[in-house]
Amino acid sequence: MALHLAVANRKGGVGKSTVAVMLAHSLAVWGGKRVLVMDLDAQCNTSLILLGGEGWAAASKAGTTIADYFFDQFDGENPRALDFVRHHVGDVVGAGGRLARISLLPGSLLLEDVQGELYMKQARQADSLDAVSAQVRSKVARLLKRFGKDFDIVVHDCPPGLSFAALAALGLADRVIVPFRPDYVSISAVDLIAGLIEGTSSLESLAAIHFAERRYVTLANYVGATPKDRVRIADLAALHSILDTRLPLSPAIADSLEYRDVPVPIEVKYGDGATDVRRLYDEVAARLLVKAGKNAA
Repeated sequence: MALHLAVANRKGGVGKSTVAVMLAHSLAVWGGKRVLVMDLDAQCNTSLILLGGEGWAAASKAGTTIADYFFDQFDGENPRALDFVRHHVGDVVGAGGRLARISLLPGSLLLEDVQGELYMKQARQADSLDAVSAQVRSKVARLLKRFGKDFDIVVHDCPPGLSFAALAALGLADRVIVPFRPDYVSISAVDLIAGLIEGTSSLESLAAIHFAERRYVTLANYVGATPKDRVRIADLAALHSILDTRLPLSPAIADSLEYRDVPVPIEVKYGDGATDVRRLYDEVAARLLVKAGKNAA
């Protein structure tokens, strides 16, 4: 079965989609893994990066997005899960000059609406509303888990809100990477999502869980060269496990995520930012995937 790796934060604008795509590229190319990316964010940034605008529009028109998958499954049509997956997506080549083994369950602008409809449908059939949210979340988690046998790693790009899909992905994930900006709002958001992941109700109870026993780890992103950034990162590291990798505020990385019509090697794709992507991959592979694999076994 696949390892499930979620990229999540309660705050938007911290680079979740960027990090999810970096991980997909590097795990497929340098790690030789069969990677599935699930775009759970209604903004669809990951889908646009991996498919381009025309590719994403084609998936939407064909009814093969995550919203379509959820709706059809809840509606009893029970189509094959893989019918909604786009294979060999992206513009990065792997061994032999072939497209890297990255697949995508495309995002949808309608995902939040569909989840709301699914909740209302379940509520009309339930004797008690108290259990409806748990039932929908459990059903969504089962639907997401169906893809596991066909891939080595599933990367969930989660939205900032607490949708059913986001909650299901966090519950399903073997490990969670929480990107943050070195600012006070992002750091406060880390506190919130850390408690959600670990099932704690206070920072005191969270602090009682040893770093090595937590499912999540934080990642400093958009880091500048100012002393205040270093201080804020150090403050966060006092309470939360953090990767040694620091992703800089880099135009090279931002520009590299534009979809290319002609596939290129990963080193060309990321240009001056390739070293940072490699550093992230090496640390994630060594610190997270090995441990998650042992736990899954």
